[in-house]
Amino acid sequence: MAKRIMAKRNLKRNLLDSLGDMKRAENYSKTLIEIGYDRYCGHHKIIRYTADGFPVYTASQPPLYSPAYANSQVNLMFRSIQNRLLPSLSSIALTDVCNARCEHCSFFNSINDPSKNPLSLDELKDFIRQSQDLGVSTINILGGEPLMHPEWREVVATIDKRRSYVFMFTNGWFLAESAADLAAAGAGGVYVSIDASDAETHDHKRGTEGLFDKALEGIAAAKKVDLTVGISCCIDQEGFEGGELDRIIELGRRQGVHEVLIFDAMPVGRFCNRDDLWGSQTWIDQMIEHVRTYNEDENYPGVLVYAYMSSYMSMGCPGGTSYLYVSPYGEICPCDFHHHKFGNIREEKLNVIWDRMNQELAPHGSNWNGCWAKHKE
Repeated sequence: MAKRIMAKRNLKRNLLDSLGDMKRAENYSKTLIEIGYDRYCGHHKIIRYTADGFPVYTASQPPLYSPAYANSQVNLMFRSIQNRLLPSLSSIALTDVCNARCEHCSFFNSINDPSKNPLSLDELKDFIRQSQDLGVSTINILGGEPLMHPEWREVVATIDKRRSYVFMFTNGWFLAESAADLAAAGAGGVYVSIDASDAETHDHKRGTEGLFDKALEGIAAAKKVDLTVGISCCIDQEGFEGGELDRIIELGRRQGVHEVLIFDAMPVGRFCNRDDLWGSQTWIDQMIEHVRTYNEDENYPGVLVYAYMSSYMSMGCPGGTSYLYVSPYGEICPCDFHHHKFGNIREEKLNVIWDRMNQELAPHGSNWNGCWAKHKE
């Protein structure tokens, strides 16, 4: 009898110890995730849950615990095994056609250029396969205006969603009628470009009358089909100090978007002659600090500042270290702002081009001084 009592006590003690270990492991995992997203995004706010119950911290990365997130962790492991940098994000400029004429467009030199030959559907599919074989866990579809590509549905659908999370940047003109197809093809998120909080200013900046209203219609449609929906905006010092950023964030709150992604204006494309955009700028540091109040408030969407992500505080500039961009013509560049061409997938395999780009740009890792496009040297 005494032995039975002692055995029950030992069993109870072991169960309590196991429960304590499980609780400590749970708390550790929670802390690890929060610190990781704090470092990466500048916050650890869950902006939504997917239909499968996966928490989303940003529309630009796979939801936590999703298959694509698992692949991102495997890619990190193989970076260590191979002792080399591997890409985690690939941007595909699907088309050189666009219906807008944005004042800050970084791609304007090639818009609607009949002398150039965009990639075919088969060539796009082959690039996707090669990038996924390299370990890419996030694929970003952009343009031009990607929803103007006649086969965009086939492109999105061909991506293996077990390996890669897919999101899109769009000006929103065609999104209302395309959102359901975008979700059906397996995309997880969409960013809609909004550069001013009122229709007149936004449409002027983007050279297209009626675009603001169409963008808001697209946002509403994308939310209905359960996409993670963000606003993407381009802000300069005047816009930040004049309160336009705050008004855009307020607009996002009213529209119920999950995230606002902020790009500080880059000295590329139509802004290449703006000397005020070169080098370090203290107002950007002020902006990074300014948005923390929004990220601490659950009533607001998550706010992600690209300049923060490309600084030493987060991952640094990822161009050529974990990020690559393919133009509509197959040219491989570090990103869609840095247009130095390292090869063409019509002529070489992607892994060969990636290795060349990686060795030139990233012998010591990512650039801590922000986006390469903002530094003349």
